[in-house]
Amino acid sequence: MLMGISQVDLAILLPAFAAAWNLVGGERLFAGQQTSVRLYPSPDGFFAVEAPGDWEHGLQPACNELTFASGRVTVSVATAETETSVSVAQFLEFNKAILRHICPTAVLLGEGPATVAGASGAYFTMVCPDPRARSIVRVAVARIRNRLLVFKTAAPTAELYAVQDALNQMERSLRVCTVSPLGCEPRR
Repeated sequence: MLMGISQVDLAILLPAFAAAWNLVGGERLFAGQQTSVRLYPSPDGFFAVEAPGDWEHGLQPACNELTFASGRVTVSVATAETETSVSVAQFLEFNKAILRHICPTAVLLGEGPATVAGASGAYFTMVCPDPRARSIVRVAVARIRNRLLVFKTAAPTAELYAVQDALNQMERSLRVCTVSPLGCEPRR
């Protein structure tokens, strides 16, 4: 099912994909934005994620997105407000279609249930076997109230093993927040 722009903000979909396929020359997405801070709240305070302090980070307030990069490996965490009729499965199918458009030879490696910030959701993993930019992309998403919470990773396959532990830790640390004087606390 093709989803309209008004239903899904494409701005949250493209950074990870662009990094995977267009940064094969070693360009850096967010040069000079390194920090020792490990907990990153989203622009609207809805979620927070921990990231390694030596990873570069970017903030996209217009689409409530946090993006992290280590070399050509990227992680994007974002929310997208959607109509309740848009399911997690439809969102994932839409993302698969975008990947197939970017890389017509993309192959689905796996898909199934996933937990995103403690909520039940689903994921898929695809690989682009293009010799110019052999990359792997994983998109995990869960519906939390009227939002889809999306955790995307993109990496050249040759670099994935070196950062897999960091990616796993970032995904495990993702949480939906309440605002408190102590900062981001998990919603109860």
